[in-house]
This record gives sequence, structure tokens and C-alpha cells, in this order.
Amino acid sequence: MLETRNMIKAERHDTILSELAKRGAISVQELSNLLHVSEATVRRDLTELDERSLVQRTHGGAALLEGDELPFSSKITAHLAEKRRIGAVAASLILPGSVIGCSGGTTVIQVMKALKGKAVRVITNAVNVAMEFAHSPETEVLVTGGFFRGRTYELVGRVAERTLNEVNLDIALVGIDGLSIERGLTTYNQAEAYVSHELVARAREVWAVADYSKLGLVKPAVMAPLEKLTRLVTDASAPSDFVARLRDAGVDVVLA
Repeated sequence: MLETRNMIKAERHDTILSELAKRGAISVQELSNLLHVSEATVRRDLTELDERSLVQRTHGGAALLEGDELPFSSKITAHLAEKRRIGAVAASLILPGSVIGCSGGTTVIQVMKALKGKAVRVITNAVNVAMEFAHSPETEVLVTGGFFRGRTYELVGRVAERTLNEVNLDIALVGIDGLSIERGLTTYNQAEAYVSHELVARAREVWAVADYSKLGLVKPAVMAPLEKLTRLVTDASAPSDFVARLRDAGVDVVLA
């Protein structure tokens, strides 16, 4: 019985983090209705998440920690419908025989799911990207070495960077945490940004895949300046003025 209760609590925590990834902040009452539990239970959950430095308790609810990066498992369900559409469209634009260098990310994973069955070569530093092709013999996969970041399932460090320095790519396909006109493509973690530098440097084209919630944001680590970006595949909720500015800057913006 204790194991079952703990499992249910873990599921509640994942749902809370997923909702915060979508909204940024949420009230105890909203969570109580969403989770079908008492407000007292929600408060205990939020206190525990706050003690683990995953959320910030606020008056009557909780918010994301400023500048914090959620675990992959909590981000994957945020804007999932948009990510699936982006993944399908991006995959349809990749030609058979292409050599693709991939970072990690919840939207990149949706591209990989849609890419199955197409004869391409994938070079990645993300363990979960590689696992998507475990039963796809038509896809050749090369995984870099490196230190494992459990929060994003990515391999980082000098070994990963050195591996990528020895390949040539048709497309660098990157997930992002922020995209701005002034600061370009950004993410939370500097080690991951360094790996993305190598992907971008070795590619003929650089594609970013991201839902509308990432547009206009700036995160701490720069992956690449905007002038390196060839194509952005995003969803139809992307702000029209931001899309227009990207196109004026020479970026091919594809709306899924």
C-alpha cells in the first residue's frame, strides 16, 4: 500500500511540474481540481517540491523558480499537441540520405518519432534520441560519448564536443529554451550550449524546433547567434510580429 501511495504522489508531482511548465504559476485550488485531491494534499506536495528546489511556493499556490530548468520528464507533456505537429512537419522536410546532428529536447524527440522509417543518419549527444531508433534498422545512429546529464538525458563535455568536431552534417537540428532576435538561440546549461556550438559549426543548415512559448525568451547560455539559424519550425500560435522579424532576418519560418 505504501508503494502505491508513493507512486501516486510521484505522478501528482509530475503533473504539477508539467502544469507549471505550461503556465509558469498555478494556484492550490486549480491543482486540487486538476488532481482530484484535497487542498491540504496539494499544499503538502508543493511544500515537498519547494524543499527539493523544484518550485517556489507563493501565496495560494506555486511558481517556477526564476531561471530554473525543469527535468525532461516534466517538460515533455507541456504543449504536447504543438510539439507533435512541429515534429511531423520538420520530419517531412528532411530528405532521405540526410546526415542530421541532433541535440536533445522534448520537441526534437517528436521529430525523431516522426522520422522513423526514413533512411537517414543521426548523430546525437542525447541518449533518448538514440533510443527512438532502437528498432529502426534503416536509420544509422552515432552517439557521442561524454558526461551524462540526467535532467535532459544529454551527453556533454570534451568527449562529446570532440566527436562532433570530426563529422560533417547536412542539418543541425536543435531544441531550444529561448529564441530572441538580439540574443539568438539560448538554453539553460552552458555545457549543453557548447555541444550545440559544435553541431552548428559542422552543419550546412541549422534548424531549430520549438513551440510558441519559447519565442522571445532569453536563457543564460548562448547556443548560436540568430544569423546561424536557417529554419525555425514552430506552431501556428507563434506571434505574427516575431515571425515577421525572423523572416526579415533571413530565417525560413515554417508554421505547423
